[in-house]
Order: sequence, then structure tokens, then C-alpha cells
Amino acid sequence: MENRILIIGDELLGEQGEAANRFAELLLCREANRPIQFFINAPAVQSVSQLVARASSDIIGKKAGRLIFGLGLRELKRGGSDYNKVFEQYSALADEIISKTMSPLHFLTIPTDMLPIAPAQVGALNELIVGFQNRNPGRVKILDFAAHAEVFKEKQLERGKFGRSLFTEDGKATSLCNTLLAVFLYEQILKELK
Repeated sequence: MENRILIIGDELLGEQGEAANRFAELLLCREANRPIQFFINAPAVQSVSQLVARASSDIIGKKAGRLIFGLGLRELKRGGSDYNKVFEQYSALADEIISKTMSPLHFLTIPTDMLPIAPAQVGALNELIVGFQNRNPGRVKILDFAAHAEVFKEKQLERGKFGRSLFTEDGKATSLCNTLLAVFLYEQILKELK
């Protein structure tokens, strides 16, 4: 159904899915007469590999007209996986959905500051995520939140002592980060809907 948006993410979308929920509320507030439904699974309790196994019922069965994914951070934080293993699982999920739906898919990149102990792992995963778009140029769009957050961070640094941070020292998203991501999603998805 064209008017259904499914959002699946881990801590990238907030510890309680705040960014996903704020995005939905923003879109509903700004487009009050648009017939739209949201299915939000953030933070998803399942790992990426569990999402692959349950894709038929939990994702494809929702018959969403648009899917937004913000995954991979949790697996990298656990430390048991490197970016290649995380991407293998993520890629299997993407391939399953692409092969069984006609819906557009949107993949979020992860700011490297969300994993301060291994920013290179996040950067490498982001590069692989960008490859989703190259493999399926008509169906897949990358929402480069990592670059957007970096621009915001640089602008805040210009403010000096009055600048605000998007992340805590251990990489957790602040309320400001969740709001920035919600506004970013709103702007990007609204362009796609119009």
C-alpha cells in the first residue's frame, strides 16, 4: 500500500525509537490531510539476522509502500561482528525484500561518532551500505545521515562554547540528534512523496 511507511531501526533511531516517532509526528503534523500509516519497529528487538529470518511476516507481510532501514549499529556495538559480517546480514535482508516487493527502500548511514571506539568500522559499513543504491538504482535510495550529522557538527563547532553535541561521549544519541534525524527523514521522505 503506497500510503504505508515501515521504519525498522536499532539505536540509530534513538534508544526508544525517538527519531522514528518524531519523524512520523512531523509528517502527520505538516501533512495532516495525507492518508498515511506508519509501522515503526525501532528500536527493533531482533538482530539483523533475525529480521532476515522473519522478513516474510514482519516486513513483507506489512505491505508497506516505502521502507526505511537504520540498522547495523547494534551489531557493531556488540563487538562480536566486524563490518563485513554485519553487511552480509544486512545485504541478505535487502536482497530478500527487493526480490519480494516493489516498494522503494531507504537505507540510513550511521554517524561515526555513534561508535567512538571503532569509527573506522562504521565508516566502512557506510561505504558498503551506499553500494545498495548502485546495485538497485531505481528502488534503493541512501539517506546519508552520517554526512548530514557531520555538517551539523562542524557548524556547531563554529559556535564555540555555545555549540551543542549530537552524541554523548559513549556515542549515544542526544535529544538534539534524535530531532535532527527526525527532521532529516521528514525532508528526505517528503521529497519522495511529492
